[in-house]
Amino acid sequence: MSFFQTYFPQVADSDGKVSMRLTIHHAVYFVLLFVLVGAQSVSKFMMSGMEILLAVNWALEWDMRRKFCNDGRLRKNPLLTSFVVLMAVHLLWMIPSENLSYGWSDIFKKLPLIAIPLVVLTSQPLNRRQLEWLFFTFVATVFTATIIGRIRLATIDDLPYRDIIPFISHIRFSLNICLAIILSVWFLTRRYSHLSHTKGVKGLKACDWLFWTVVAVLISFIDFLLKLRSYTAIVIMFVCSAVILTAFWKRIRHRGIRLTATLVLVAMTLTAAIVTISMIHRYYDMIPLATQPLVATTANGNAYTHKDDGLIENGNIINHYICRKEMEQEWSKRSSMDLDSLTPNGYSVYPTLIRYLNGLGTTKDSAGMQLLSDNDVDAIEKGIANPLYINGTTIEKMYYVMLFEYECYHKTGAVKGFTMLQRFELWHNAWRVFCHHPLAGVGTGDVVDACHLELANSGSPLEGTKKHAHNQYLTFLVAFGIVGFAIIATAFVRAFRKEKLLQLPAATAFVCIVLISFVSEDTLETLAGCVFSVLFLCLLTVWHKRKEEAFQDTKTQTEKE
Repeated sequence: MSFFQTYFPQVADSDGKVSMRLTIHHAVYFVLLFVLVGAQSVSKFMMSGMEILLAVNWALEWDMRRKFCNDGRLRKNPLLTSFVVLMAVHLLWMIPSENLSYGWSDIFKKLPLIAIPLVVLTSQPLNRRQLEWLFFTFVATVFTATIIGRIRLATIDDLPYRDIIPFISHIRFSLNICLAIILSVWFLTRRYSHLSHTKGVKGLKACDWLFWTVVAVLISFIDFLLKLRSYTAIVIMFVCSAVILTAFWKRIRHRGIRLTATLVLVAMTLTAAIVTISMIHRYYDMIPLATQPLVATTANGNAYTHKDDGLIENGNIINHYICRKEMEQEWSKRSSMDLDSLTPNGYSVYPTLIRYLNGLGTTKDSAGMQLLSDNDVDAIEKGIANPLYINGTTIEKMYYVMLFEYECYHKTGAVKGFTMLQRFELWHNAWRVFCHHPLAGVGTGDVVDACHLELANSGSPLEGTKKHAHNQYLTFLVAFGIVGFAIIATAFVRAFRKEKLLQLPAATAFVCIVLISFVSEDTLETLAGCVFSVLFLCLLTVWHKRKEEAFQDTKTQTEKE
C-alpha cells in the first residue's frame, strides 16, 4: 500500500460508495489534527485556529446520517456522551449564577471539551498508521520544544525555570512531557515485544538506531522534567509507573519487559526514598554556628539581634546573628541598591541578604559581608536568596525550596509567595466554600467570586489573589456541589467502562496524568489544558476501538476457517 493510500485513504458514503468529497474532507481532517497535535507544545494560537478549522471542516463535510444514524455511532460513543453531560451541567448551573459574564466566558473557554470529541469520535475513524503518525508528531514536537528550552537555558543568563519554555506555561508543558514519555515507553515495549517474538532478542539489532534513539529521547525528557522543577509531573510519572505495572502485571507476558519494568519501579522508589532522606538530613543538620551559645555583640561591639522563631535553612538559624547596622554599612560599599529596595521577585534586599548570608553559614554582620563575592552581590540584587540556588543541583534546589516553604509555614504560618503553601491555603478556602453550598454549589459563574469572598471573610493572607481553587475537583465541587459533581463523575466512569478504555495501558497512563494534574491545577480552566485533556483521550479511544475491531475481525476469520 502506498504512502498516499495509507495516510489519505478513500472514504465511502452512507450507501457504501467511494466519495471524493468525503475523501478530501477526511484528508483535511487528518492534516488539521496533525497540526493541532504539533501545536500542543508551541502555540496557543494554532490550537485555537485548528480547533475552529476542524469544526468547520466537520460541518462542511455534513453527512450527518452516517455520523449519527446509520451505524449508531453516537450511541456507540459513551465518551462523547460524557462530554455532552459535562457541558450540559455547566449550562444548567448557569441558572443560579449571578456573575453571568464569568460563567459564559468559562463555558466559551471550555468549548474544546465538546467540539473535539464531536469531531474526532463521529468522523471517519483514523487508521492505526495515521494515529501512529499523530503520536510520533506529538513526541517529536515536544522533543523539539525541549531543545529550544535547553538553548534558552544555555544562552540566557539567570533564566527562571518558569520561562524555559516560551510557548505555553511550564506546568502545561510538563504534562506534555509526561505524555511524551508514556508514548515513548509504549513504542519501546511494542517494538521490543514484536522483534523478540518474530526474530528473537537478537532481532533488536536490526533497529538498534531507532530503539536506542527513542531511549535517548526518553532520558532527555526525564532530565528536562527536572529542569522544569515540576513536582506534579514527577509525582505523575511515579504514580503512572506504579499503576501500570500493578494493573497490567498479568498481561506482561514477555519476561524481559516485566523484569525491566519492575526494576525501574523499584529503582525509582529506592532513589526517591534515599534522596528525600538525604536532603532532609542535609537541610536540618545544624552547622557549628547554630549549635554554639548565642553571642550578644559583633566583633566590632555592635549588638546582634536574635529572633527566637527557630526558622532553619541550610542547617543554620536564619534570624540569629543579625546586625543590620553593619550589614547596611558594608552593603552600601558594594551595591547601588539600598537594603529596602525591591528585587525583581518582589522581595526587598534586606531579607534576601539575610538568607543568603545564612546559606553561607556565617553571621549577618560586617564579617559575614566580607565573604560575599561580586557574583554573590549580583545574585542578591536579582533576588536569589540562597547560594545553593546558584550552585546546587536541580534536585537540591527543588528539595530546599520545598523544605524552606514548609519551615516558614510551620514556624510562622506564612503562605504568601510560596507556590505549594498557597495551594494548601486555596484548597482549604475552596473546601470551606463547598461546605457552605454542599448540594448544588454556587453555580458556574460564581466560583471565583465565592472563593475570593471567602478569602476576604476569613482574613486569609491570600486575600486579593486572582486565583481561586487551584484544584479541578474542588472547582467542580464549589460550582456544582455533590449533585453536579456526581453526575459528571458517573458519566465518565460509565464511558470508561463501556469503552473498556482502561484496558489500554497508554490510555490508563494518560487518564492518570489528567486526574493527578487535577489535584494541583485547574487543568480545565485554560484552553491548553482543555485541548490536551480531551484530544489525546479521544485519539486513544479511537486507537483502542481500532484494536478491538481488528481483534474481532481476526476472531471471526478464524471461526470461519
